[in-house]
Amino acid sequence: MKSTSALRAETRRFSDVYLHSQAIANWTQRYEQISPGSASTTLRQISGRHFHVFHEQLNQRVLQEGRAPHNQLCFALPVVHAVAPFVQGRAVSLPSLLTLRGGEEFVVHLPCDTDVIAFTIDRAVTDDPEHAALSQLPERILAQPVLPVSPPRYRAAVHDLQDVLHMALDDESLVNREAFDEKLLAHSVIGIVLSLVQSDDEGSPTLPHMSTQSYIVRKSQEIALDSDDDVLTVLDLCHRLKISRRTLQYSFQNVAGTTPTAYLRSIRLNAVRRFLMTTPPSVRIGDVAAQFGFCHFGRFSSYYQQHFHELPSQTPRA
Repeated sequence: MKSTSALRAETRRFSDVYLHSQAIANWTQRYEQISPGSASTTLRQISGRHFHVFHEQLNQRVLQEGRAPHNQLCFALPVVHAVAPFVQGRAVSLPSLLTLRGGEEFVVHLPCDTDVIAFTIDRAVTDDPEHAALSQLPERILAQPVLPVSPPRYRAAVHDLQDVLHMALDDESLVNREAFDEKLLAHSVIGIVLSLVQSDDEGSPTLPHMSTQSYIVRKSQEIALDSDDDVLTVLDLCHRLKISRRTLQYSFQNVAGTTPTAYLRSIRLNAVRRFLMTTPPSVRIGDVAAQFGFCHFGRFSSYYQQHFHELPSQTPRA
């Protein structure tokens, strides 16, 4: 287990579902084991000042009762197997986003071998102009506890949330960059929510001229490389450029054929590679990676190998 003043990250295993439920940060709830047999559960969670993500796996059928955290936007993505869970009296049989209002009481019947990723965002975040899109979420989606989502969006969200957990629970994480990690993780969760709840009629927005899209990509690259202390997130770029998240994404897709995150990561990987090729082996690779915003060396090394088909240590040095 690792923790800082801002972040809490842990992986725990239990043989009792009640103890499991009490270990989930910030939630007032109780689990009751319904099916007979030995319980075996796993809880992985990361929480900061403005967000909380947890991934739970339970082998027994469970009754879950409680009250959602106050002043939070609460969501969950269940992995549905043969038997559907029942949430607030509704069966969840398709890829769906589960929603709860902060402070709302809930009753959930979870089948055997439940696998759920849940996440909350502080409602205070919606008052920040940088996250104005979140202010519309309560009215748009929280009126229904089960919101069907398309399989591609569902798979992308599960993948991205698992990536957030992996980032936080990696052995190299949270080292000397606590404030940066807090912002990066929180912005990642916010982006996942926005991706899930975007309505289908927003799929083809009115886009700026192609020359403007090219300017957006170029300016984003300049802003990211000029950043002194951290790596700007997609939400940072939208705020700096005063454009919507959808405009940023479509501009990068049309001009560069990829996402803003992947494109800017590639730019930084190239910058690291150029720096390594012009410095002697006495300059530590980890220090160079951190200089360009890669604060988790294990993840940096994996990105580097995927991109250049060689490890950073295999790159020729001056």
